[in-house]
Amino acid sequence: MPTAHDVAIKQKHIKTKNETVMQASMPHASGKGKLKIIPLGGLGEIGKNMTVYEYENDIIIVDMGFIFPDGDMLGVDYLIPDISYLQDKKDKIRGVLITHGHEDHVGGIPFIMPQINAPIYAPKLTCGLIEAKASEHPQLKHLKLNVIDPDKDKLKLGAFEVEWFRVTHSIPDSVGIILNTPEGRIVYTGDFRFDHSPVDGKKTDISKLSRLGDEGVLALLSDSTNAEVPGFSVSEQTIAATFDNIFEKAEGRIIVAAFASQINRIQLVINAAQKHHRKIAFSGRSLLRNIEVAVRLGYLKIPQGIAMKVQDIATYAPDKIVVMSTGSQGEAMAALSRMARGEHKQIKIGKGDTVVYSSSPIPGNESSITTVVDDLFRRGAEVIFDEKDGDRTHVSGHPGQEELKLMMELVRPKYLVPWHGEVHHLVHHAQLAQSIGIPKENTFILDNGNVLEVSNGRVVKAEKKVVNGVVLVDGLGIGDVGEIVLRDRKVMATEGMFVVICTVDKKTGRLLTSPDIISRGFIYMRENEQLVNNARNEVKKMVAVRDGEPLPDWTKMKLKIRDHVSQYLYNHTKRSPMVIAVLIEV
Repeated sequence: MPTAHDVAIKQKHIKTKNETVMQASMPHASGKGKLKIIPLGGLGEIGKNMTVYEYENDIIIVDMGFIFPDGDMLGVDYLIPDISYLQDKKDKIRGVLITHGHEDHVGGIPFIMPQINAPIYAPKLTCGLIEAKASEHPQLKHLKLNVIDPDKDKLKLGAFEVEWFRVTHSIPDSVGIILNTPEGRIVYTGDFRFDHSPVDGKKTDISKLSRLGDEGVLALLSDSTNAEVPGFSVSEQTIAATFDNIFEKAEGRIIVAAFASQINRIQLVINAAQKHHRKIAFSGRSLLRNIEVAVRLGYLKIPQGIAMKVQDIATYAPDKIVVMSTGSQGEAMAALSRMARGEHKQIKIGKGDTVVYSSSPIPGNESSITTVVDDLFRRGAEVIFDEKDGDRTHVSGHPGQEELKLMMELVRPKYLVPWHGEVHHLVHHAQLAQSIGIPKENTFILDNGNVLEVSNGRVVKAEKKVVNGVVLVDGLGIGDVGEIVLRDRKVMATEGMFVVICTVDKKTGRLLTSPDIISRGFIYMRENEQLVNNARNEVKKMVAVRDGEPLPDWTKMKLKIRDHVSQYLYNHTKRSPMVIAVLIEV
């Protein structure tokens, strides 16, 4: 019988072998051990999705995402799940299953996978995007990527028998996961919706979901992001009409801002550019990377002669140009933000330009987006948001309430566990399940670190949580920035810093020079000479060593200077800069 590794790929050559590993079967409860389902990220929040499934000596992980930090986490790039729970269980991890290529599901891979020696299993496009990401991270050069075909492949990973089913989402090759375990069948939808006219023609596999319902499903873990949105989600194809209308009316250049991973959206913009006889350029490193992968693997079609380099924009008339750009979330260094500030080398926004936002704001990014939009307006551009004049420039990739009901009716689970969402999303999803007949006691509202235990056909929520939380990624540092560092950054950003430097004789302890003072972000020293001189005199009094006195403990002296100067500055300014005392022995 072929093993799971028969579908393994080389990182530089992605190819599916379409091996069938085993026949699907509905396992029966063994009466031994317990299945544990442990979310380490993605519950009570939107992002950093990661779930652990554990049965005795076997563990599999589903998704490995990140989330962007709040505005008060100064300097931090990403937040990833804390995997402390797995530190002494690494030899039990049989595989990592990835549902699709969005960053909230794959963004944590460069930072977490170097700690986990396990293969990754994902559809072709998702593997391609992970491979491209890995090329930028030397620590991932030995990553074990395995392409799966969700229509054919079945894998045996320890105690788990794994199948997949296709779902429609805002990126191609999105899948849900079927886990046949010794304690029952678990179905995880991943991010999904029911779109009967998807851009890539690949619909959510209703027939397979219905079959699962007929065979029996113990628990359904289902996307809750839009659990408060009535009705059905809107088809991606509706945006094509909006783009057609915008392209028809625009008299100058058109700049469309979207997520770099929205491959289907990119295809719609390309189609509109071709229809209206415009050239298209792409601006943004992540966008160019994803387009290269999608074109190479056949998920994106760019007609011959339509694409051009951003550097060549000036050689074409404004009404013959479309630019696809990153920066829809107001990211400071993204292409659109640089255009708005006038810092983009090739694209200078001006009167006649039309900027289209083809994405919805991620909670917390509203202020940054507004700043960019205002700057675009100041430069004379027309800025178009979703549903301007009734037209849609963006649709959600997640299911509305009627689609959530349809998923439950197809799968017919005994237990419903709302997944992927903030607490209010999870609660409303549970209430929706109860409205169609799933008992309240058979729905669970979980938080990261909670443990669902499954045995003998019953699902219960354990009393104790496992260690969980976030790890901060700052540049190349992973986990080396904590609360103290963030607190210091906030103080420096809001109150500034005040540095006192004292040079003392190593033998006598006497000051050799008057203390030096450096102020950054607190006061302008030339306009506050009296305050600075008084602070300097306060330090002189503290450091003075009289003849015959023992040398002070310089470590304690630095703390004493810090506290005294801090109090002095607060008394005279009502501000509390970070005070740093430096003692140099000569």
